[in-house]
Order: sequence, then C-alpha cells, then structure tokens
Amino acid sequence: MIAAAWLAPGLEPPRIAAIGRVIADDGNGPPKCGECLGFTLWGEGSQFEQQGRTVFFGRIDNAAQCAAALGLNDGAAPSEIYDAALARWGDEADLKLVGHYCAITVEGPQRLRLVRSPWTAPPLHFAARRDCLAASPLLGALFAAGVEKRIHWDHLADELAYDHHDCQPRGWFEGIGRVPLGSRVRCDGADWKVERYYDPLAVPRVELPTDEAYVERGIELLDEAAGHALAGVTAPAIMLSGGLDSPLAAAALLRQLPGDTVLHSYTFGPVDGWDGASPQGTFGDERERVERFVAMHPRLKAHFPDPRAGGHDHRLRDLLARTQVASVNVANIGIFHPLFEAAKRQGCDAMFTAMHGNFTFSLDADWAPAEALRRGRLLKLRRLLADAHEDERHSALRRLLSKAVLPNLPGGMQRAVRKAFHPERFGDRPLGSLLSEAATKSWRERAARRRSRSVFDEATVSASREEAIRWMWASADSGEDVDLGLERLHGIAHRDVTAYRPLFEFCHGLPTDQLRRGGTDRFLARRMAKGMMPEAQRLERRQGRHNADWHARIGARRQELIAQAEAIRSHGQLSEVLDIDRLQHLLRDWPEATPEDLAERLPREMGITRALTAATFVSHTEQRNDF
Repeated sequence: MIAAAWLAPGLEPPRIAAIGRVIADDGNGPPKCGECLGFTLWGEGSQFEQQGRTVFFGRIDNAAQCAAALGLNDGAAPSEIYDAALARWGDEADLKLVGHYCAITVEGPQRLRLVRSPWTAPPLHFAARRDCLAASPLLGALFAAGVEKRIHWDHLADELAYDHHDCQPRGWFEGIGRVPLGSRVRCDGADWKVERYYDPLAVPRVELPTDEAYVERGIELLDEAAGHALAGVTAPAIMLSGGLDSPLAAAALLRQLPGDTVLHSYTFGPVDGWDGASPQGTFGDERERVERFVAMHPRLKAHFPDPRAGGHDHRLRDLLARTQVASVNVANIGIFHPLFEAAKRQGCDAMFTAMHGNFTFSLDADWAPAEALRRGRLLKLRRLLADAHEDERHSALRRLLSKAVLPNLPGGMQRAVRKAFHPERFGDRPLGSLLSEAATKSWRERAARRRSRSVFDEATVSASREEAIRWMWASADSGEDVDLGLERLHGIAHRDVTAYRPLFEFCHGLPTDQLRRGGTDRFLARRMAKGMMPEAQRLERRQGRHNADWHARIGARRQELIAQAEAIRSHGQLSEVLDIDRLQHLLRDWPEATPEDLAERLPREMGITRALTAATFVSHTEQRNDF
C-alpha cells in the first residue's frame, strides 16, 4: 500500500479516517485514486490540491511564469504545474519553482518522491515500511493509517539539551522520518534516502552600482514577497512589533493592498506584574512604539489583546492535538494565541509575520569584523569596532578579541577561551537544560558519537558569511509543524512575508558593507525603513523581547507548577529524563526580581517551561491527563 494522507485545514485528528485521500498502488498498473486499502480518506481544503500523480500542499509564487514556460493555461492548478515541471525538468523542477510547498509524487509501485521547498515549507512526515508507505504534513494522518505512535526518547532528551536535529530526517517518533528543507526523500518500499537538492551557500554575489540601488532592489523584492503572500487573502492581519522587521513588512503589505483596505495589526505586551527588566540590548514592551508607527500609516489599525492569557502552556494541548509534535519553540507560542483569536474575531483570513526578517533584509552580518581581520582591512575593522552599542560594557581590546580574533580560531580553541571567560555556560549540563544527570551523561555520549553540541556550546559570533548562512539554514528548518498547527487551530492562514526565496538569495549575496557599515548593524534594513517609521525606531539598537515578563508569568503560578512537576514522578521514563528535584527547587527558590545572571536566569526562563511543555507532549501522546 502507498498512502499519501492529507488533512483539510480546520478538521480534527479524530475525523481523519473520513477526511483525506489514499493514493493506492497495488502493482497492477498506474496508481488509482480513492481506492480503499485499510482506510478511505478524502478531503477538500484551500491548500490541499491533487491531480495527476502529485499531491501538492502550499503555493507556487512564480506559478504564472512557470505555467507559461510549460505551455499551461493561466489557471493551471499547482499540482498540474508541478507534474508538468517534473515531466519537463525532472529533479531540476524544485530549483525552478519558487514557493512555500511540499509535495508527494507517486513514481511507481511502492515508490514515492517527497519534497519540501527551500527556506520555507510546510512539514512533511513519512513512514516507510514493508506493509505501508505513508506521507503527510500531519503526523495524525500517519497514525490514522496505522503507523505506531512511539516517542523517540533520545530525540526528546537531545532537544531538552538544546542539541537540535534541524536539517536531519529524524523526528519525535520512532519509525517516522521528516523531509528536511530543500531536500527530497525517495522511498522505495521500506528503503528511503535523502537527496539535498538545494545548497543555501550557492548564491551569486550581488553587485549594484550605488548604495541606493541596493536599497531600491531590497524594497522591490520585499514588495514582491508581500504580493505573493497576499494571494487569495481578503482581510489581512499582521503581528506587529516595535522593531524594524514587521513594520517594514506591514509597509510592504500596505503598498500591495487596494487603496481602501485596512491592515489590522496585533501586538502583545507584558502582564501587569512585570518588573520592567529585560536582558541587555533588548526592550520588553513594544506597544508605545507600535502606536507611533501606526500613526504614520492611516490604513493600519492597531489592536492590543489582553496579555494575561498566553503563558507557556496556554492552549498547548489544543495545539498538540493539531500537530502531535513538541517543536523546540512550542514553549514560547502561548502568547501568540490571543493575537490569532482576536484577528479571527475581527474577520481576518490571514495572519502575517516577518519571522525571517533577521535572515533577509535585517541580516546584521556579525561576521564582518572577523572577515575584515582575515583580509587585512584594518581601517575597516577599526571602524566596525569603534562605534560600540550604547550599552556595550567591554573595552575596545576585548571587542577586538571577541568579535574579530576569537571567531578566526579553531573551534576547540574558541570553546576553551569562551569557557575560561564564561565557565557558567560550560558546565556538565547545558545552561538552560533541566535534564537529569543520567540523561545528560547519555546525551553527551550520543553527541560525541554524532559530533553535535548544544547551542550553548556553539560560537556566539559567526566567522564568515558561509558559517552564518549554514546556521540560518538550520534554524529555518524548525517550527513548521507549529506554524501549520496555529493555522489549523485558529482557522486562519499563517504566512511570513519575509519567507521569499529570491529575497533570501539577494540578501545573502550582498557585499558585507551593505549589511553592516562602521558601527551600524542591520544597515540595509535601516536604509529601507527611511521615511516609513519614526526615526527613533529606525535607529534603535535594541531589539524587542517578546517573553520579557516570564518572571511574572511563572512566578504567579509557582505552586501549581511545583505540583505539576511532582505528578511527573509517576511516569517512569519521563522522571528519569527530567531533573524534577531541580525543577521544583528553581520554582521554590524564586528571586524577587528578574535575575540578570545567566546561571540564575536561563534555567528558570527557558528550562522550566521547556521541561513542562515536554511533559505535556508526553502526556498528550500517551492520552494521560495527570501532568
């Protein structure tokens, strides 16, 4: 049996057996659609589309150009374009098509071709067994097809150690793989292999005649991205911050929308009990800045939902019911639900973000000092380091060593130096982790075999453009299950304006001094923002901190969370993975104010919520309600 199982947006996992499609191939001729082999699935949805041999999920941004090149009608469906592209261009098709998609193509008896587009794509999970070959963007569809639901405990522990497996085909359940970004997985019965068809480093260098030309091209590409993101949308909304990225995206959306269309914006804020503290280089309340930006754009209507809802576990079980997976950032998602809910009540049909702004036009080129030193451009290096941030507390010599010299040293030497200066970050257990001692030891043994590390062990400054792009590529290959889950939970499209492949490739090919010049970081974004926002906002060096009030949120629920941690002891395996005694100690020994010291802050800010959301994932998966 070959099953390509899909779900229409908004439909729930208990109804999967009545709402998808099976593409069956019994080995006697071409695939036949709608044939029942163990279960019958069929469903309709705005993003679900299947004709011919391909099941397609998502959108093709350059559909019109590709349809014309392939001799198809203007109204050709995405799967029709995709099948024609495969027939004409073979595996090169996914390099020619630009969009946000994943696709399942039946290539023959017991053979599937699974693909996700580069830089941004819906999830795609698969199980390849002798008795069943199944794939879907939703894990629930695989479980409905009879694939066993067995938690991959080593993967769970690795994630709690901040040792992420982005760009890898492994997932949260044993026997179930995932297709990485920009990759194909070819399944032949129980055998499968990953083919990496897109190289994020293979971008051409961009050379334009003037500084102004770079800004003009950046705005042009952002407008293109906004136009494609708006396809099919009639009532748009945007998550709006007081920084650079989402306001620039909002301005681009307004330029693409008809003249009288209102763009509703939604911004969260800290709860009343917040003490005003925020880590160095950040600010924790963006609402006043948003109001000043909105005042410059009459078609923007600002909304500030009540921040009291939105803790780490707010609607977590609802989200897990749509995703079945505990994505690494799920502990930070609760605050988004009230924004989606408010937009839905307003009648909006799409929520836009600028999540990849820091990977595109707002890229800050932190590799610039190390690159200048390597190339012997000492005057440029001096200018890069001279204009330090207002809150920079280190001497000029230390900035030189940490930002230019250290990134150029071998990895082992870098870690030794960083450990000498920051011993608290390099203990036996990763700083923000609440793994038990035994689980930490087991993780370190696995990590040594794989040559992987916790993010706390990684360098904090990139040595080169290539190193930065590799890190961004890995980071982009996460969170897709949560994105789809939010869309399905709230019945509203969820789209990132900045997730447009030509924009990624343009920004990654720019000369370094178009991204960082002298002491000005995010140099391209700041110039693109000229006249679009208040000058104080355009030149702000700090970044918004959306979880700044964590101390107040967790502190108000300490007794409840201590009891929840105690209940976890009843689960034999989970109680061995988590250090429950330490978790409860951190909650009982609660500081009066938000701590600045990393060793005090990170285990409480990140460790507690990630441990508890991991426990909720286990509880949901095993259909328990005791913790």
